[in-house]
Amino acid sequence: MADEPNILTTEPVTEPVTEPKNWYSDENAEVVKRTGWNGPDDAIKSYRNMEKMSSGMAKLPTPETSAKEIRAFYQKTGCPENPEGYEITAPEGLESLRDEGIESAIKQIAYDQGVPKQAFESIVKGYYEKLNADMHASREAGELALKTEFAKEGEYDEVVTIANRFFDTCSPEFCELMKASGLANNAIVVKEFMNKGKQTMSDTLVKGTVEGEKKETPTIRYPNSPEMYASGEDDESKAGRAYHEAKGFKYATSPTG
Repeated sequence: MADEPNILTTEPVTEPVTEPKNWYSDENAEVVKRTGWNGPDDAIKSYRNMEKMSSGMAKLPTPETSAKEIRAFYQKTGCPENPEGYEITAPEGLESLRDEGIESAIKQIAYDQGVPKQAFESIVKGYYEKLNADMHASREAGELALKTEFAKEGEYDEVVTIANRFFDTCSPEFCELMKASGLANNAIVVKEFMNKGKQTMSDTLVKGTVEGEKKETPTIRYPNSPEMYASGEDDESKAGRAYHEAKGFKYATSPTG
């Protein structure tokens, strides 16, 4: 009997080796590498964490968003519950420039547009600070202009004194407005006040010297009241008549006539 081939063998049968298949597609390989995910479970956990974080975030309104939802979005981003929730604080010294009507109007506009409280108040504060800085700069420029124009010794002080004399006759409301706006230090305004001050100087202490003489003339106590010197032969009366006649006043009759 011919020998038959032996189908039994003691050698182990080996399967062909194949590389394990990735659990992600090639297009997501970079993401997996960057995040360090080791498997699908890591990716799912990461997604769940992202959901938790985004659940508390405000969703941007769309054309289909209701007014109520838009208002809720505004409040989540810092808008107050009503316009009165905005606070406006002007720098010290600018209170007189504030206008409650205008401030209420801009508060309403900010509220309607959903402007956050912090942003609104920062904008308004910046506006007032800029206004205050501009006023200080204007004051310094006005003072420099006056000192340049009235450069003689004592001339600038005289201008300011006369201007302040007229300024003090104005109403407190006007004075406060002029100071707060910075116009009280404007060179043009100061010179105008000086001219008005010279025209309306009170009847006190005006002295002068008679031309050609070195001695001082008597004090003219009533420089704006010529009738006070219509009669009298004392030195003050004579000096008073001469003073007013020099200014163009004509007495009806001669005091000695």
